Amino acid sequence: MGSLPDLTERSRPAASRTASRTVSDPHRHRTLLPQIPVSTIYKKEWLWKKPKPKTPQRVAVPVVVPRRRDSAASSVGAASVRKLITRQPPKVPKPIVTRFTLLCLSSGLCATALLPFTAFAGAEAAAIPLAIMHAVAAIVAPFSPLILQKTGARIVISVAHILVFILLTAHTVATPLSVLLPLYVLCGITLSPMSLALSASATSLAQAAGDEVRRKIALRRALRALRAAQDLGLVFGSLLLGGALMIWPEDMMSAPEVAVAPTNATLSRWPPPEEYFLEDEYEEQTCGAAGCPSLPLLSGTVLSATGRRILVAVWASVALTSIGLGVYGATSSPAPPPDARSVLRDPRALLGAPMGLFIGLQQGFIYTSYIKWYGVCVGGWSCAWRALFGAGCLQALAAATLSMAAARGRRGALTAGGAAAHASLMLALLRWRAARTDLALPAVAAAAWGACAALWDVLQAGLCIGGPGWRGPWSVTLSARHAGLAAACAARQLLCVRSQLAALATALCAALASQTALELRLRRGEAARNRS
Repeated sequence: MGSLPDLTERSRPAASRTASRTVSDPHRHRTLLPQIPVSTIYKKEWLWKKPKPKTPQRVAVPVVVPRRRDSAASSVGAASVRKLITRQPPKVPKPIVTRFTLLCLSSGLCATALLPFTAFAGAEAAAIPLAIMHAVAAIVAPFSPLILQKTGARIVISVAHILVFILLTAHTVATPLSVLLPLYVLCGITLSPMSLALSASATSLAQAAGDEVRRKIALRRALRALRAAQDLGLVFGSLLLGGALMIWPEDMMSAPEVAVAPTNATLSRWPPPEEYFLEDEYEEQTCGAAGCPSLPLLSGTVLSATGRRILVAVWASVALTSIGLGVYGATSSPAPPPDARSVLRDPRALLGAPMGLFIGLQQGFIYTSYIKWYGVCVGGWSCAWRALFGAGCLQALAAATLSMAAARGRRGALTAGGAAAHASLMLALLRWRAARTDLALPAVAAAAWGACAALWDVLQAGLCIGGPGWRGPWSVTLSARHAGLAAACAARQLLCVRSQLAALATALCAALASQTALELRLRRGEAARNRS
């Protein structure tokens, strides 16, 4: 028998043999090599060679490292975005807010003294000096940006308040007209720069609010605060007038200014019969300064001579207080130089002037002819101060609420509603007889008129104040406003009430057309900037 095969030799796996050994087959007499993978041949990694460390083995490292870096960068970016989202918006520095608050108080105190004095003097006999003052302010207004840039807001506001204090103090004593007229002229020189300085202070406050959206919000709030301060000043000044009437009253029958007979040749006897006041030609026969000759038939009170001096002295002391607050509230640094672009090419200057003229006309009418004809002629100053008080109250309330509505894009609806309300008021005043003793209508009509006045001021200030190069166009608008005030004060002495209301209706139509054109022009420009 032959020998058995070695089973251990056959059970050994072939994979354990090294690739470098050759297997000899005695039956076939040839040499066989084990099969080598194609991938190994492609990479030239021969099995019989000792593997060497090669750099391609680290190819995976640059692939992994950028991924890790990208992940870290993205996590850092996400963290920064989360911080920006959770971070509170930058607030206006507290010193700037404090200074602007003092400036608003100063402006309100100056309005407490100046606005009721304008109504009191304009309704009595000083409408022509007031017309001269506002005419000078209209002439100086285009140069207000240059004056503000050379001197600064603090000097402009302080000088204006000092001159108001001097003017009121001069009325407490028997000052001749040759001295009073230069004081009115000097006050007119400073009125327009003071208004521009207040608006520039509001824009300076808004610049510290952050991004563009927050600056617009801060500017609206700052202008609203200035407007509220001036309206509340009118309210407090009228309250001082009402208190003086309670302390120093004098019957209209014994007032020296009403004892003079009218100069109208159409009246055959004095006092005229009661049926005379029911005729339609009553207003046309009592034009200008010769209005309401029916004072003996009406009841009411006026201020005595002592009460007038004391009341004007109180207003002068309030103006003196406003000087100190204005010095601390206004900034001492000069304003930036005016824009080099042409003011006449700016649509805010050309299209904003008609609305500014109408605002001045209606303010002058309410302070002079309305207070005289629909207040003093109806029930004396006891009725007139209530009309002034109602106008100030509703004007302050309307300015605060309507500015919020205008910020939400409802300017078209507000313009249409204001036009309808103001036209209705003019029509009612045309048909209402001032000789009737209806003491409620003057206050109600004056309050509604104040609301309309606040609406026009809010709509125009929202368009013309702020943005690039706004001081030049706004100075033109201020010139138109003071020109309207001067014309209304002069009309108090020269024209009938019906003629003044007709002029106001014409100016309202022109103002609405220009305001609508300005709204559309600015809206198209803003849309073009957003597309670009």
